[in-house]
Amino acid sequence: MDVTKMMHMLPESTHTHLFLLLEGGAQTSDAFQAFYNEHASSLYSLYLHPQLAEFRNYGPWLFALENKEALQRYIYSMPGLVAVIASSRSGCALAVQLSAACTIISPDGSAALVRFYTRDAMNLLTSCNDREWHSMLFRGVSHWWTSGENGLHPVDIPPSRVINARDSTIRLNKEEWLYIADEPVVTSVLTAWQKLPSSKHFSPCAQRDMVKKALSKACEAKMKAGTEQKLYALFYLTGGKKLVESGVIQSALEDVAQGKVSLEQVLKNNIQHQG
Repeated sequence: MDVTKMMHMLPESTHTHLFLLLEGGAQTSDAFQAFYNEHASSLYSLYLHPQLAEFRNYGPWLFALENKEALQRYIYSMPGLVAVIASSRSGCALAVQLSAACTIISPDGSAALVRFYTRDAMNLLTSCNDREWHSMLFRGVSHWWTSGENGLHPVDIPPSRVINARDSTIRLNKEEWLYIADEPVVTSVLTAWQKLPSSKHFSPCAQRDMVKKALSKACEAKMKAGTEQKLYALFYLTGGKKLVESGVIQSALEDVAQGKVSLEQVLKNNIQHQG
């Protein structure tokens, strides 16, 4: 969604505040410290628990904007942007209520630190409007856009069904937990890709979505689970998308799927041929 459409969706009210949700870790330590020093009065960390204090500069922050013009100014240049939020709550109050989603109780009863603002996590959390925590988590939030591969996407937040909610603790059952938890292969490819320059053009949330898409393409190409799927996904993410989807390499990929040749050799041969 482009900013113009987003601006039209925002309510014209003096009671509505605009925020960018960003990850401090997307910037270097020095760059974020400089940004913090300049905008300290407008920044609110979501890592409020004392045990998260040492990770605060790397975690999620709300950046309060003065007006819509500020949104236009920052939306394209802000490193680590993961969401745009419109809310009737003050920055401090909104940070407190959203901080509850940073740690979620897993099915085994343990507390896990999560990036609740990814698209998959938000789709799940917003749909649970029969839970007590839903009412508290999204109180006063009128609009939410989450970052993805192709820009920002609006998130539908249905009205909460619980009245007079008091417990903000988020507990998920096994099915819900599996929905938002990354498979080990996703984490592995994401970690490897984030070390490469090609990942730096995308927000953290978009990176995760793109890794999942690349792995899905690897499955469609019938690559074996493990090394071949990871290699295919990394090649796809680092500029090889057109090559692996071209007719030139399709027959070779069929040979890979049948175990006649390794994916590494196929990619190496095609790169040498192009060179």
